[in-house]
Amino acid sequence: MNHGELRTKVHEHFTEVLKKAKARRDELGPYSELEKERIADTIRHHEAGNEDYWDLLGRDYARSELDKFCNGAGVEQPKTREDAFLILGEIKKAQLALANALLEHDKTFEKYDFGTQLSTLVNAPESGQPSSGTVPAKVAKKPTDALSSPLLSILFAERKAEAEQTSQWSDKLLNDYQAWTDLFIELQGDRPVLDYKKPDARDFKNVLIELPSNRNKLPQTIGLTPKEAIQAAKDHGLPTLSVSTVNKALGRLQGIWNWADKQLDEEVADIFGPMKIADNNNARNQHDPFSKEQLQDIFNSPLYTGCKSKRFRSEAGDTDLSETSWYWLPLLGLWTGARLNELCQLRVDDIDQEEGVPLIRIQEGDEDQRVKFGKSRLIPIHPELVRLGFLRFVQARRQTGYERIFPELKLGATGYYSDQASKDFNRYIDRIGAKTAKTSFHSFRHNFKDACRHAGVQPDINDILLGHALPGMAGRYGDGSVPLPVLYEAICKVAHRELFLEHIKGYR
Repeated sequence: MNHGELRTKVHEHFTEVLKKAKARRDELGPYSELEKERIADTIRHHEAGNEDYWDLLGRDYARSELDKFCNGAGVEQPKTREDAFLILGEIKKAQLALANALLEHDKTFEKYDFGTQLSTLVNAPESGQPSSGTVPAKVAKKPTDALSSPLLSILFAERKAEAEQTSQWSDKLLNDYQAWTDLFIELQGDRPVLDYKKPDARDFKNVLIELPSNRNKLPQTIGLTPKEAIQAAKDHGLPTLSVSTVNKALGRLQGIWNWADKQLDEEVADIFGPMKIADNNNARNQHDPFSKEQLQDIFNSPLYTGCKSKRFRSEAGDTDLSETSWYWLPLLGLWTGARLNELCQLRVDDIDQEEGVPLIRIQEGDEDQRVKFGKSRLIPIHPELVRLGFLRFVQARRQTGYERIFPELKLGATGYYSDQASKDFNRYIDRIGAKTAKTSFHSFRHNFKDACRHAGVQPDINDILLGHALPGMAGRYGDGSVPLPVLYEAICKVAHRELFLEHIKGYR
């Protein structure tokens, strides 16, 4: 099939999808402001590059959309990766056009609020008799204690303002709190905080359990109310929120309630904590360390032996990428155990030396430097990184006048430098055959922890190097600091068995 025939098939298929979507909106009425914002977010996501967009949504979703289109439009399944992305590219363009068309369709509605309840529009007069031209309405009384607390929307605005003024929340965290609070208000209404009870929290949890993941990005659920999205998930077999995501949403609301309890004169009961679901998917189960075979595949791949080009860096060639973040971030992750964003945001001045020990400062500095839980720390630089040329690389950056180690990494919409780096790494290890469902850049952190354990590094020092809170009594006494030479001694013990890096260019 040529490109023109493909576009015709895509146009015919999505014209039917749009027709049904418009009919559904005709029944429901115009979009709420929240729904409009979600569609706008979806449109912004579609502006990403074709492969970046489908990587963001995941391989399973891309395969599902491809199968659905090919089966529905009578198009033969693609035989090559290039053909698959050609079809997915046209699907992506059609989905973008669909979202824009639905926003335009929304403008054709009469300008009144379809969602306003009658009881809020009509009030019974004080005499109890209906006045001319009005319909009597029974106004439900609120509990007395509910009148003494602010509306949830107002209370959250105050909490948000405090967090912004004191730099407590990153942009990503703020958006997370905002999204879950908005969803709770959408489901349970905007009421005085003390008016909410356990049944409200329980109803919220039950909706979360059935809610499709990525519902604001999927064409099947764009602009739908939560309950409509749940039905769409059942109709289309869409994946739902994980237990950890459900618990995270409940935890965000629990955090707001805990803050309210400290601010208000009345006691604010914790209605969300008891709703959390037992989750056996702990951090170890969510991420696997890389196996020794995967590590060999990564560090024997074209990125470290010579690749075709920056774009085709998973293919062998003569291009040297040893001056890039793609090259250094995996090596740093393996030998420091640091989080991806901690490495992406490093400044040249964060690479230093004290007491004869070369080190990396993981710290919160300017507004764009963030450390989880605010736990700044020192990580001695492993001798293997020195042999690989990391200090020479940093010195070259310093002499060139760069302020950041990886200036090519731009600050993402979430407020983190790691957004694109995470996608690039996952895509790369997938293409070289080193990706599994439970491996990502975070797997290096597990490899480092295991290597410390195998080398006999004390658990407390292991946790300090990783930036973990010290558990139990160790975390309650002392200042948690360890002399730098002791940390360096521990780092030098770390080894990754059967992994050889002498073949990498610049190794000394």
